[in-house]
Amino acid sequence: MHLRVVSDHTSGEERLELCAPVFAEDWQNRLTLATANTAFGLLRQARSTAVAVHLGKKAMDSTSTLTQSLLDRAPPGALACRQGCAHCCHQRVGVTVPEALAIFATLMATRPSAELRRVQERVERAYRATRGLSRDERNSPEHPCPLLEDELCSVYEVRPLSCRGVHSLDEQACKSKLHDKERRAAYERGDLPGHSFVEPMRAVYAISAGLQLGLYEGLGLDMRPLDLTAALQLLFSDLLLSEPVGRAQRWLDGDLAFAEALGGDAADHAGQVELSGAVALAPGQRQGA
Repeated sequence: MHLRVVSDHTSGEERLELCAPVFAEDWQNRLTLATANTAFGLLRQARSTAVAVHLGKKAMDSTSTLTQSLLDRAPPGALACRQGCAHCCHQRVGVTVPEALAIFATLMATRPSAELRRVQERVERAYRATRGLSRDERNSPEHPCPLLEDELCSVYEVRPLSCRGVHSLDEQACKSKLHDKERRAAYERGDLPGHSFVEPMRAVYAISAGLQLGLYEGLGLDMRPLDLTAALQLLFSDLLLSEPVGRAQRWLDGDLAFAEALGGDAADHAGQVELSGAVALAPGQRQGA
């Protein structure tokens, strides 16, 4: 356990304290704790889908604000990412439940019914084509994110945290890593040198860890990472059902309501775990974030 619940002697209000470091760098641990307390405080007061959606969007907005402040320190012209460059949008995307709910709520609120049906069809096709594939198999030009439209993210304002942390220094390296099978395999083995800004990625790992730990260790909610495509498939499928309690509320009540969409864990990629700055774990332990 990384967190413990403590009570303020004056107000009696509960908050979380870090009892074991998650990352080697102090700034990441402080960011993790701040995020955990925000998540814990919001959902402890009201366990509703609306609050979970608000939490997801709040985490997304805070992540972008922080990563932009880090990118502002980079030398002019160093950032290779540009509009229409979508090489990184052809892989498995890990999300937490609040992120998935925020994306789904935005789609429902902003898309006309005909357009929403088209999105649902793309999600279903992507789900059928990728379910059960390994990380290596998913990282392929044949499997674009179902939310990618004309090489642009169609939900950019509510894109996942993991997407907000990726800022490349070399577009050609991104392109070759996607289209060259040998380089793609080398990347999966962790043999390729990095070509991304490290600090924004570490900020994302810290915020995601705080979100997951705050709701799991603080409130007992299932915060195992989800595959974005599979999570959206579940949420779209629920539209066809007439359940008295929706999937999101069942999750808030402590059920493993999104277990079928598990698969976004990055802890099986040694290079990404090292890049995150996470504290080294003893044999047999799992990375909490």
